[in-house]
Amino acid sequence: MIRTAIAYTLMGISGICAADTLPVTANAMFTFNGQEIVISRASSVDQTTLNALASVSNTCSAPCLSPMIVADGVTTLGEMEVIEFLSSTVQNGDGLLIDARLPEHRALGLIPASVNIPAATLAPANPFRDEILMALGAEKFQGIFNFTDRMTLVVFDGGPATSDAQTLITDLIAAGYPADKISYYRGGMQVWAMRGLSTTTPAQ
Repeated sequence: MIRTAIAYTLMGISGICAADTLPVTANAMFTFNGQEIVISRASSVDQTTLNALASVSNTCSAPCLSPMIVADGVTTLGEMEVIEFLSSTVQNGDGLLIDARLPEHRALGLIPASVNIPAATLAPANPFRDEILMALGAEKFQGIFNFTDRMTLVVFDGGPATSDAQTLITDLIAAGYPADKISYYRGGMQVWAMRGLSTTTPAQ
């Protein structure tokens, strides 16, 4: 099953690191690749982690602020909508939460059940781009992509001062991926951590 395969091949996930045991909302408990995940909210946030996330978030030339709308037809989400997406579309195997950061930036923390597709890997010049698109459900015939069976995606990056998610979304749409099947979590890792929501670290 291609959707199971991509989740295993692109994912780096380990134990959940949350200060609380109660979920943020009733639907903040779900299963991903056989693992029970709970998105909870800590009563306090580690300032050292926040400082580290802020220091690596500026991946574009200053001043850099991400737009609220990254592309026509792409919906911008908040934390509650991301949690709903994880507990429904991702749990059902019909979608992916994509982290567009570089793998080394994920070492500081990542959203549980997210998979890593760095922005540069969807650039037209990347020789493996077509393989990634096909792993996301696209079919290719005589050099033309058919996105009928594509997955629903939510894309995020380091936060509002980064452009990785916007770059990845732009390249997806340029390749023919339907914009209405892509959403954008603008808050990214920085706002997610600032809210004290559950994070995890890449599997070693």
